[in-house]
This record gives sequence, C-alpha cells and structure tokens, in this order.
Amino acid sequence: MPVKFTIGFALLFLSFPTWADSSANTLSDFTPCRIGSMPASVPAECATLSVSFTHDMAPELLSASSDAAPDTITLSIAKIPARANQPAADPVTLLAGGPGQSATDAWPQIRNAFYPILANRDVYLIDQRGTGDSARMDCPTPPTDTPLSEDLEEVERAAAECYESQSLPTEWFTTSVAVRDLDSVRQALGISQWNLYGVSYGTRVALHYLRRYPQHSRSVVIDAVVAPQKPIGPEIPLHAQRALNMLFERCENEADCAEAFPELAAKTTALFTSLKNNSRIVKYENISLGALDDMEFNDQHLATTVRLLSYSSYGTAILPSMLNDASTNDNLAPFARQAAMQMTQLGGTMATGMHSAVICTEDAPYIDSMESRDQLQSTYLGDFILDAMIASCRQWPTGVIDNDFHDPVVSDVPVLALSGEADPITPPEYAELAIQSLSNARHIINPHQSHTQAPLGCVPSIMSRFIDSADPDGLNVDCLNRLSPPALFIDANGPTP
Repeated sequence: MPVKFTIGFALLFLSFPTWADSSANTLSDFTPCRIGSMPASVPAECATLSVSFTHDMAPELLSASSDAAPDTITLSIAKIPARANQPAADPVTLLAGGPGQSATDAWPQIRNAFYPILANRDVYLIDQRGTGDSARMDCPTPPTDTPLSEDLEEVERAAAECYESQSLPTEWFTTSVAVRDLDSVRQALGISQWNLYGVSYGTRVALHYLRRYPQHSRSVVIDAVVAPQKPIGPEIPLHAQRALNMLFERCENEADCAEAFPELAAKTTALFTSLKNNSRIVKYENISLGALDDMEFNDQHLATTVRLLSYSSYGTAILPSMLNDASTNDNLAPFARQAAMQMTQLGGTMATGMHSAVICTEDAPYIDSMESRDQLQSTYLGDFILDAMIASCRQWPTGVIDNDFHDPVVSDVPVLALSGEADPITPPEYAELAIQSLSNARHIINPHQSHTQAPLGCVPSIMSRFIDSADPDGLNVDCLNRLSPPALFIDANGPTP
C-alpha cells in the first residue's frame, strides 16, 4: 500500500521477485559482500538459499492460489562472522521489524548492539520473504509531498493497485510461512539451535518460531514485544497517546522544561484542532533537494510525525520544543520537513506489499471495527488508522496462517523480554502478556525509553551475557541503573547546560 497510509499503522529496505529452478534447500557459497544502503553499508558474507514456496503445509491452510505458486523461492542471507577463531556452535539470528523491513538493510543501524555477541558468535541475517533481496514486495509509491489522505476510498483504491501489482501469490508471505523458511535456513547451515533476537514485528516471528520449533531455539530475546494474543491496530492510537502524555508529565516535572513550555499539553491539543479545521501551506527546506518546498500541512501530518518521533527517545527529547514553537509561533516548518523525510525514508525501507500481506492476514481479520471507537477518537491519532487498515485490507486476500497463531506461546526455553516504558506502539504490558505462559522468562523495563532497547547503554552486554548463560534469572542488570533518557531540548541548541 502507498506510503501515505502505510505509515499510519506500520509497526514502526530492492530486488525483483526471484525463484530458483533448482531443488529446494540449495545453499550457495558465502562470498564477501556489502549490506545496507550506501554510504552506511558494511562488509558481510552473503549467500542465497532456495526453499520450498509452500513448504507442503497442511491442506486446511492452503489457499486457492497454491496452484499458481512456483516450486521455490530464493532467500537472501548474510553472515557477520564472530571475532573468535572458533565461534560457538549456536549462532544468533536477527529478525527485523515492520512488517516489511529487511534484516540485511537494518543491520548497519543496530550492529553496535551486537558487538559483545560477535566476540564468540556468528550473526545471521535472513531477509524474510517479501523483503530485501528475498522477492521483495513493493507497492507503487506516491510522490513524497502527497498529503496524508483521509479519503478511505482513495486508500482502498491504492491498496487494490498495490495488490494487483504483485507477481507472486501474496497469501504465502506471512509469518506462518516465514518461520518455516527460517528453519529451512537452519537446516541448510547445519545448525542445531538458534539464539533468536526479534525486534517489534520480529518478536512475533521469534515467538511463533519458538512455538513451531522449540527444540531448535536455544534462547530468545524479544525487544519491543508484539504479544501473539494481540492483533495490531485498534490500540495503536491509545498507546501513542499514552506515550505523549508521559512526555507532557515528564516536562511538567522538570523545572527547565516546565518553565520554557508552560501548558504544553493544552497548546498541543489546540494545535491539532486548528490543523484539523484549517490546513496550512508550509514552506520548508527539502533536505534531499537542497531547496525550499511547499507542503499542505494538516493534522494527519502532525500526528504521524509526532508518533514516529516518539519511537526514539532522542526524537522524544526534541518534541516539547517543536510543539511549543509550532503552537506558540505557528512555526510548522520543522514538522513539515520531518514529515517529508519520514515519508521518503519509510518508502525506501519498508516492503509495503509484504507489510499488507502480513497485516491483512494476521491482524485486520481479528479486529472489531467498533472496538474502543470513542477512546480512539479522543487520541491525537484518532480512529483513522483503524479505518484505513480495514479499508486497505478489503483488497487483500487472507493468507496462510497457523490455527494456533494467536494462542499464547507455552515454553520453558530461556526468554529475555525488553521494553521501553514510553514505547508508543508496543508497551510493557504486551511483553507481560507474552511471558505469562513462558516459564523461564524475565522482563526488563527501561524508564522513559521508547521503542527498541538493544542499542541502549549496557543492554548489549546484558544480551550477550544472557545468550552465553541462557539463564534470565541469573542476570545482573545493575548497570541499567545508570541508563537515563536524553535530556529534553529547551530550544534548537539542546537542553539546558
């Protein structure tokens, strides 16, 4: 689906669809390569693996499109070798978020979090089918300056255009199929057990792999947890509002912020109302073009930009200053510039077709369209995300999904769950729900932090020690007492000295 409405509910890197003529599970030799986008690409060793397109899944899970499916699909794999001459036999695999992110393209941004792990373990990056170089499923992309539309008919038309543009049966690009791909890679590599790290949507993949293949899961780290029992969609505005309210409360409790930005919550509410009633033509610096540009800026632009900035504690730190300047001085240019950057970046990093194939199978069918409608309308995001999700998924067929997909995962495999207290989409309560049926799990919540904990402070060391010991309860996490969020900016120059 086009970026302009995908960003509304994405959990939140290019190739032509390919499949091999050879038999399934044919692994190519690993050769030196670079992964990630220039100029941030990094060295790795790359290979491909041809796997079964349908994995001979149970007849009740098959769709009518199975007759049109190719025999195999080619997965792109990258290996980051350990620094040790003889690494441990149980490597780590990174399961990216989205859905729609490529593991190989995500690696440069998160690789520092794995530095302690790489001392003794290889890390494997498998582009999930539909992402990266694993038959990436893109959609026709609108111009980056197209306003966010509240026209649900337009959303539905764009979704239909995206679906019709796909060259492979979309029903086979779901999590239930992806975990079978992952185990095919494990077998081809001759690995007995994985240590799994999943982030955001990748936690859904990790937990479902643990459900299907517990004997091949040595340990699991789930970061920004998507609980299997929770369809993603109806609660996004509630969690986003909760995170913003936490920021307002934090600002009120910090003297410098409270003095610089009095009544920030009320001003922000008034700003959203004003933009909903009257959009503005905003002139901003288009960084990619190096020139001034115009945008018809509305409340949806502001809402989406606030939400995506809230994914990072660094983005959160600049929000009070930006919101105060916009509400007090009508300076919307920083938000317009950020909105344009976000639309461009998400269009390049998200395989939006694969995103729809997953969401329209695993989430939309399980949503009550009237659920919490009044609550949603009282949030800054409103209920448009839910309406857009339902509208766009009318054009996508339901794909392959295991019958127990939304059941709790029951396991005694060691699990470490990581949450940010101020996460705007996967709050700590999701991790608590996920680990209720995991008898050997521990949950760490970092105060005032947002989405994704792996790169923060001493968390990389904690993850490495957990994987080494496979003992969550025995972990010493006292070092997290020194972890604090970035100070709130008072102006464009930064926080108060």
